[in-house]
Amino acid sequence: MKKTNLLLLLLMNAGMLTHVAAEETDLPLSGPAYEMADAAYKSYAKGDYAKAAEQAREAVRLRPDVARLKQLLTQAEASQKSQQQAIAAARKPASAATPANNPAYIAADKGYKAYNKKDYVAAIDHAQHAVRLAPANSAYWTLLINSQLAAQRFDEADQTVTQALQRFGPRSSFAQERVVVNQNLANAAGTQIYQALDKQNYAQAIDAAQRAVKYAPERRVYRLLLVQSLLGADRLDEASQALEPLLQKGNDPVALTWHGYIRQRQGQRAAATADFEQALTLRGSMTTEDMVNLRLIIADTDLYAGEPDAVLKVLESLDGNAAVASRKRSAAELRLRRASQQQIVSSQVMPPPVLRCRGEMNAEVCGLMPGSPPPDPAYASADAAYKALASNDYPLALSQTRAALQKSPGNPAYQLLLVNILSRDKQLEAAEREATLAIDGGNRDPEMLAQRGRVREALGKKEQAEQDYKDVLQLGTASVPLQINMLSRLHERKEASRRYNAAEEAGVFDGMPKVEQAYVAASAGESKRAFSLFDQADQEVGLPPAAIPDTAYAALSARRDPDASKYFRRTVDAVDKGDIALTLQQLFETRRAIADIERTWGATASLNYRGASLQPGSGITPSGTNNSAQIGGEVYWRPFGYRSGRPIEIYASVFETVYNKNNAVTGAPTAQGGIGIRWKPFSETNFIMALQRQIKIGSASGEGDWIARLAYSNSFGTDLRVDQPSWWTGQIFGEVGRYIDNKQTYSVFEGQLGRTYRLDNINPKLTITPHVVIGSDFNSSLKLPADKTAIGMGPGVSMRYWFREDHYKAPQSYVDFSLQYRFKLSGDDRAEGVVFRTTLAY
Repeated sequence: MKKTNLLLLLLMNAGMLTHVAAEETDLPLSGPAYEMADAAYKSYAKGDYAKAAEQAREAVRLRPDVARLKQLLTQAEASQKSQQQAIAAARKPASAATPANNPAYIAADKGYKAYNKKDYVAAIDHAQHAVRLAPANSAYWTLLINSQLAAQRFDEADQTVTQALQRFGPRSSFAQERVVVNQNLANAAGTQIYQALDKQNYAQAIDAAQRAVKYAPERRVYRLLLVQSLLGADRLDEASQALEPLLQKGNDPVALTWHGYIRQRQGQRAAATADFEQALTLRGSMTTEDMVNLRLIIADTDLYAGEPDAVLKVLESLDGNAAVASRKRSAAELRLRRASQQQIVSSQVMPPPVLRCRGEMNAEVCGLMPGSPPPDPAYASADAAYKALASNDYPLALSQTRAALQKSPGNPAYQLLLVNILSRDKQLEAAEREATLAIDGGNRDPEMLAQRGRVREALGKKEQAEQDYKDVLQLGTASVPLQINMLSRLHERKEASRRYNAAEEAGVFDGMPKVEQAYVAASAGESKRAFSLFDQADQEVGLPPAAIPDTAYAALSARRDPDASKYFRRTVDAVDKGDIALTLQQLFETRRAIADIERTWGATASLNYRGASLQPGSGITPSGTNNSAQIGGEVYWRPFGYRSGRPIEIYASVFETVYNKNNAVTGAPTAQGGIGIRWKPFSETNFIMALQRQIKIGSASGEGDWIARLAYSNSFGTDLRVDQPSWWTGQIFGEVGRYIDNKQTYSVFEGQLGRTYRLDNINPKLTITPHVVIGSDFNSSLKLPADKTAIGMGPGVSMRYWFREDHYKAPQSYVDFSLQYRFKLSGDDRAEGVVFRTTLAY
């Protein structure tokens, strides 16, 4: 049994196909954008240009990357304008030029009123009368054409436009009307093609297809349908001629396969083989299922040519498919017949490969299938399942998919659909179970194995998921993008990158939409290439909204901070418009990214009363004394910006002691400054290197010295969350510093774990965090070895208020109050006592 393509089931009815056919350069339409586009085409066909323009405008807003939607909007607006001009002319007040008793004016006015009531037949009659009485008035001609289109009398509209162009000239406004009429004629002919093919009335199908090509020569699907119709009528020479415009492009596997079939039927076996071999080289433009079908078609031609070895060679890489097994058995039988010197060339006529325009996310994508398979008995159920899935109606989607599997048991496409629906519905255990049943039952589709691996990864079954990913790679039938994705998930980024670059150099991705290429590049870890492709797609056709945030992250990984900021801001705009849906926390994280990227300077001020505690990053050496307080601040500048999470900062600081238990000197005499530079070399690891010059300011402060510092920190839950009222919070910080001149070494460490609560009753930007803390410090200058290191641990509570945010940026500043009590674990008395901090981070 032939393997059914998963996406075949999205094939729309004939009328819809003619409305929403995908151009080769467009990404697939789906969901609300598809529905709005379909409605716009239907309104346009009815002559309701105002409504068509409104609906097309909304479709363009949802999918600005689709050129044909923009063209529809332009045509609808132009037709609406022409319609309005006709109406205005018909309603123009009587004057010397058009008196109220002017028969032409009266007829046009009646035509307008009939049109306004949607009585298009009466509108046509009155408009025709007005044109006969005043043939020089172009507005009356426009009214007539629009009325004929609204009444779907396209042939009459065609004749009227032709006459208008003859009278007013090829550069008149009727040139645009000609485009509109042709589009309607092509759509109507397209519907007739499908109707005729369903009835196997090839003569009618040929006639309709020729008209569709005439009126819309740029539409590939109409040319393909013409060839299908001619092959159905066995008119091979005409079919070959109809293929020429497609063959001239040199990258159309459907056209090449059909051409090879025709050549073989005409006795040109060598030429046919050349066509098939060329089609096989276009791997990057075909899905795995398309490639399987192409090999099956070629195997069929080999069987009819009596070449069993060629059959086995072309099917060598395929397995686990009933259709493949059947052809291999036929090849074995041919070998036996050849050995016994029997006639091995079939006397039967091979049926032509059948055109199937499947829906990839509701877009028209045409490929070939072997022979002429009977209608799928499960089509209606599967189609209903896809529609329910598009509406996120998972219970209905599941019931319809199970119904499809009852009618077509073992169908790999429906099995994968079932697993995907369960995954989307978060029924991960059920999804894994169904995937395993399908695989154990012989479904060797790499997509099924890959999907099971993804489900297992989501379930935390890392080893089993990795084995599935490895099995996909070992199958040898996975597409290049799927191979790269599997390697990436296995953390084999070097190999993923190598395969991506090799595939790109070989032209595997030629003809693939740039957005799809970008996702493959991103999966391979090729961030610069991914961003370049995303950006090119945006410049050429516009990005689909869902790709905007991915483009932002690709730009960030590619160290293109200004571009990352631009696309993150566009993400916020897209959420505002409803083009994409993000959770509250995802939107907040997007705004946080903007705030981080666009920050070029900052400042902190702090007051610290400590036992064994230091302000992280202050550069103050542990003093070995207990219960002292410091106040100070720092200003920093990022001369090179965020650098994709690898900033270089120049900073200046001043700290002084304002209290000391031992009544030592405090205040201005203890002030000490510092100027330094620090660098965070890794974007994903918070490791910082710094070099600082201490500057003597107060008379009692230390002499100037150089300090080399290394710091590391890690945390979770320390930022504000907007999606839940409480969350776990943890952080660690460690710093080691070395005074160069004084040959003194110090280190500090602090770790916290707690639960943060948002105080929404007071202010949603205010949080409180009860926690436990462990801290230590080391000072090599202390004399007693036991005093050099002090460690303390205890409870604490902190309160933080976030502020300074705007529509695009998350809060950029906060003020934090923290109170702790630490019990000494080791070292001197500085390890215990009260620790109080107040920090303002601006």
